[in-house]
Amino acid sequence: MNAVLVLTTGTVLAQAIGYLISPILTRIYSTEEMGEMGVYLRAVGFIAALGTVRYEMALPLPKNDSHSFLLYKVSLKIALYILVACTFMGILFLISQPFSWTQLGFVAFTLAGSMVMIFINLGTNWAIRKKQFRVISISKMLNALGSNGLRWLFGLIGMGSFGLILATFLGFVLSSFSFLKDFKSLNIFYKRHQSPRKTAVLLREYKQFPLVSLPHVLMDLGRDLLIASLIIYFFSKDVFGSYNHSYTILRLPLMIIGTSIGQVFYNRCSVMVNDGKSIYPLIKKTMIILIGLSVIPFSLIYFFGEPLFGFVFSDAWSESGYFSEIMTPWLMMNFIISPVSSIPMILNRQKEYFIIGLIGTGMQLFCFGILPLLIGTSKDAFISILWAMSISQALFLIFGVFYALYISKVGVKQRAQS
Repeated sequence: MNAVLVLTTGTVLAQAIGYLISPILTRIYSTEEMGEMGVYLRAVGFIAALGTVRYEMALPLPKNDSHSFLLYKVSLKIALYILVACTFMGILFLISQPFSWTQLGFVAFTLAGSMVMIFINLGTNWAIRKKQFRVISISKMLNALGSNGLRWLFGLIGMGSFGLILATFLGFVLSSFSFLKDFKSLNIFYKRHQSPRKTAVLLREYKQFPLVSLPHVLMDLGRDLLIASLIIYFFSKDVFGSYNHSYTILRLPLMIIGTSIGQVFYNRCSVMVNDGKSIYPLIKKTMIILIGLSVIPFSLIYFFGEPLFGFVFSDAWSESGYFSEIMTPWLMMNFIISPVSSIPMILNRQKEYFIIGLIGTGMQLFCFGILPLLIGTSKDAFISILWAMSISQALFLIFGVFYALYISKVGVKQRAQS
């Protein structure tokens, strides 16, 4: 409980800063400019996940700290090679296009932001292992204060979408400071434990992360990036900006509470599985708590989203509020099921969840990639597509809740037999 309180407090304060300044930013930046920042964040998230091939998620699992740090170090080496490859691909892309400072800046900041985000992800999972939740909270606070303060400043001097992206990148840099100092001391302390042979053994032992978990995560992040591209292609950057703002606001409960609970949940489940205990009671209790926490905020958005957004963010964002009303069933279920996203890794169920994820991704891409060809690309068509997306995903996630409860009952036993 103390761990949840520490992590939740830091997360709440960090997110509160962002959402308190959001009404100011929406009066400085246009929906199109905010949409460009949304694309940047999705691109960084995709490359950062690819960079460590998901070995960072294995850091809390080894029983020995020295073994976990070997995974930490090798993940950084893998990330370096992948970033070099991404840089080469970025150069090829720029060469193939007419020269544009905007495209050059976007590629450069995407690569740099991905590098910093990789280090943050590794540091966060090491801190989860060591139950250093205060370090995670400080990291989030630095990111929130730095990025949002700079977004406001850059908006005042009219830097547009470039200012948003630059401020976001600098927020990442500030966030990484909490882990950089820790990594330097760890590197010195565990230097005598370096072992290429043991590292190779660990890579094989946790090979399910790059072989199964990575495709699943890349599918999710790639889907989000592709959906952004499809909305911009079929509709406009303005529509995507409104959609992305709705998506961000509706994920507020997830970012403030769900992520914090999920990180502590992952740590406790890992320990329970290693001890041979059932995680079913913990999963059931966690979901009941999240259902109770979600009712009030999501109900307010569902019934009053359009006027609330118009009042809080300015009339220019009323349409975004209407999109939020439509998306409420989907993202409420996403909030409820969010902590159990780590169960496949803990119970060795990645393959099954990858297939389930493929189905969910196919449903979303059908909505945004095929339906515009069938019913058109007008604003009314987008609203119809959004309704289809929200209802289908809500039903799909309800199935996901029951399936997670089912595998939590039999997962430990099957893992022991495998």
